[in-house]
Amino acid sequence: MSRYLSIAGILLVAFLLSVQPSKADTFNTYELTGHGLDITFTLPTILTPSSVTWNGILNIQNVSGTINGGTYNFARIQLGTAGWNHFTNYWAFGSQTKSFELEAPGLFTWNADGTVTLNTGTLAFGDYHVFTGGRHDYTLTIVDPPGDTVPTPEPASLLLLGVGGLALGAIRRRK
Repeated sequence: MSRYLSIAGILLVAFLLSVQPSKADTFNTYELTGHGLDITFTLPTILTPSSVTWNGILNIQNVSGTINGGTYNFARIQLGTAGWNHFTNYWAFGSQTKSFELEAPGLFTWNADGTVTLNTGTLAFGDYHVFTGGRHDYTLTIVDPPGDTVPTPEPASLLLLGVGGLALGAIRRRK
């Protein structure tokens, strides 16, 4: 019996040593391109905004990204579904305030708990010229990049395995 318990213990230790933490793929990458401009940044798929304006624009503070390949720290990223005077699908950039704004229907969905789920997709965007009849000739691509996911046993299975190991230890100690 002790031989079987030893083998079971060795297998349990080997199993526990092989368990790796899972890497959750919980980020969306935003890339705005057009007219020689390339702006990228990454946000969590589900987030709680730093603040929300009276007209529903989300403010996210201190976001790292790039502008034309160079690193850039945006002081504020703003996401909204309907912009100024109900114009949509436009972007704005404030170099003095280091802010970047995207306005388009479907950028995000409100959750019941007050968090926001950011959506993916490809949208046509315009800059400030869109207010005077300009074209939507920028492309916003929002992707959920595939992450390195590692299969992790569910907690109930690990709990059951642990209780079984404790029971085997208790039986052995009794004998």
